[in-house]
Parts: sequence; C-alpha cells; structure tokens
Amino acid sequence: MRSHSARRLLGVAVLSLAIVAGIAGCSSDKKSSDTSTTTTTAAAPTTSGVKPVNTLTKADIVQMQEWLDAVGCDVGANDGIIGPMTIATLKAFQQGAGLTVDGTYGPKTKAALSADAQAKKKVCTVPTPPPAPVGPTGAGAACTSAAITSGLDATMTAGTTVKVTGFGCDSGWAYAWAELTPPASSGAPTLGVTDVLAARDGKWVTQDRGVVCQQGKLPSVIYTNGCMSN
Repeated sequence: MRSHSARRLLGVAVLSLAIVAGIAGCSSDKKSSDTSTTTTTAAAPTTSGVKPVNTLTKADIVQMQEWLDAVGCDVGANDGIIGPMTIATLKAFQQGAGLTVDGTYGPKTKAALSADAQAKKKVCTVPTPPPAPVGPTGAGAACTSAAITSGLDATMTAGTTVKVTGFGCDSGWAYAWAELTPPASSGAPTLGVTDVLAARDGKWVTQDRGVVCQQGKLPSVIYTNGCMSN
C-alpha cells in the first residue's frame, strides 16, 4: 500500500511540473510575439505590430448593424465590420435614443438598441453622415505609429483612447490594428478593431472598409491585413 501511494504522489508531482513548464513556455512565446516588429526598405510595403483580440465577434457586429437598420438607422452593408460609417450610425442612434453620444457599443447602448429593434421603433431622424472620401490624394503621409494614431483619433469621440498595435503601409494606403478604450463612464469594454486608411494631403484618413475592400483595388499587403483580418 505504501509503495502504491508513493508512486501515485510521484506521478502527480511530475504532472504538475509538466503543466507549469507548459504554461511558462506559452507565456514566453506570447511575450516574444507581442514585442516583435518587421522592418523593410522604404521602397517595399511596411508592416509592424501584432493584431489585437477583438471583444466582439463578427456575428455580434452583424447583429448590431441589423438592429440599427431595424430602428431606421441605415448602416449600409451589414458586413460585420466596424468602420467609420457604422460608428457614425451608432452615434445617430445614441442621439435619437437620448443616450451618451460616444460611438461605443456598451451595455446601455446594446440594451436600448435591442429593445427598440424588437419594438420596431424608429429612432434615427437625421441622415447618416457619408463615409470619408475614397482613396489617397495629394501628398503622402508618414508611415509611423504616431501618424496613423492621429488619423484614427480624428474619427473618435473625445475621451476614447486609441492604441495602435500593428500597421502597414503601401502606395498611399495603410491598415491599422488598434485597441479602442472608451471613456470609463460608458461601461463599454476595450475593443480591438481593424481599419483601412488612405493618405490625403499628408494625413491619414480612415476609409469605409465595406467600400474599399469590395473594390479590390488595394495593394496586396493592405487587402490581406486590412480586409481579411476579421
């Protein structure tokens, strides 16, 4: 009996050490991935960063877009993509519903939107703002995290923090992976998003992914990382 118990305890100890070692290995791999960057020559497409994890699935976003349509807030294509047009439409709903207009899909906004959609209540009374102009024009923009962050900031509500976790540029176009942290008062979680931007007169301007991705005219690195990522 003592020999059998000893063997059992030894087996448990070995298994525990294996689990700890496995966890440590995973942690090490993630750290090295998160801090890696890719450097290329100026003439080639430039990419950098690690894609964030989105807290909303594509199905969640499609559901939100369908609900917006149901309450009279036209969001365009229900493509599961959070772009400038979707954010502008969400703000229009929040304004019509008497909510804080911050463009974030927090618990209060989701509950109100779900209830109004089920009741088929028409909320939006103003037209949705048109999407940003399509494509690059004028002077190019710097392919840096700071310049791309500035372009994303221009479409955000005051108080929203933008953290670019990855980006790439080619031929006047850029893609950006970012984490958007809404104001604490909104109750909304940090959201991982992918955006496509175009250089316009020296600055990056966010584009409607539902439009530019369907046109099929983007450079390969931008289409792959900006259109096929989520």
